[in-house]
Amino acid sequence: MLTQDRPQTGFIYNPDALSFVVAFLAGIAGMLALTSAESGAVVGVLVSVTTIPAAGDAAVAAACAVRAGATERGVLMDQAWTSVEQLLLDLLGILVAGVLTLWVQHRLWRRVARREQAGPSVV
Repeated sequence: MLTQDRPQTGFIYNPDALSFVVAFLAGIAGMLALTSAESGAVVGVLVSVTTIPAAGDAAVAAACAVRAGATERGVLMDQAWTSVEQLLLDLLGILVAGVLTLWVQHRLWRRVARREQAGPSVV
């Protein structure tokens, strides 16, 4: 069953641009939750949603490949490697989003601090 097409779960082991977008958005939301007064539990959920399926699929495919025949072993190991690629893409998206979010926040906070130091504007 693992070597057959699975259209509902193919996104787990077939990395694409949408995978990066989902991880990027999860990274933004996670960093905003960490740097605000919001719950830190949100970060764990967002990271888990993007990384756990790929890591789990890589482990299951590799474990099944050990017991599979020669034909299925190649398919399963290919799936394990593409799941690892998906995991790395997710981690990259989260990292890039987190860094960019912190950079934007830093620039905005600096701008607000300058305005507060300048005092009220006269109109």
